[in-house]
Amino acid sequence: MNIKTHKLLPLIVLLFALAAPVVSYGQCKGFAKRKCLPLLKPFIHNGQLNSTTLMEGESAELVMTFHAGQKYRVMVCAQPSLENIGFKMMDMDREIIFDSAEQDGAKQWDFNVNATQQMIILVAVPKPGKHASANLPGTMVQSGCVALLVGFQD
Repeated sequence: MNIKTHKLLPLIVLLFALAAPVVSYGQCKGFAKRKCLPLLKPFIHNGQLNSTTLMEGESAELVMTFHAGQKYRVMVCAQPSLENIGFKMMDMDREIIFDSAEQDGAKQWDFNVNATQQMIILVAVPKPGKHASANLPGTMVQSGCVALLVGFQD
């Protein structure tokens, strides 16, 4: 390795490190559009594509406004590498309105809104169990794309 190459190596490594999240983000958006969006039918997508890459044990929250007089479907969709994804719908006081864990791990919830209101949606990827292979030395924690989609019907 010559001196020029040796000096450029840290710059090249830095560029790859900065580019990796952008590529991952684009792949996640593509997954959400291709695999998840069609599952929302017959509801009309609200136009907001909320997706991110999560690891086991991580969660994400989103605050959304739901308008009076409409029927909604909230749906969580994840890559097969992540299992048992759950979500909760809460009011702004964090009181649980819906918990997918109490509905046999439901991946969607259809509901009507009588009054316009904001709600918190919490999406969680559970930690692997005590006896899961993820706890073995040398085994990586799983990660994957998780999309939260909201559709409506008038």
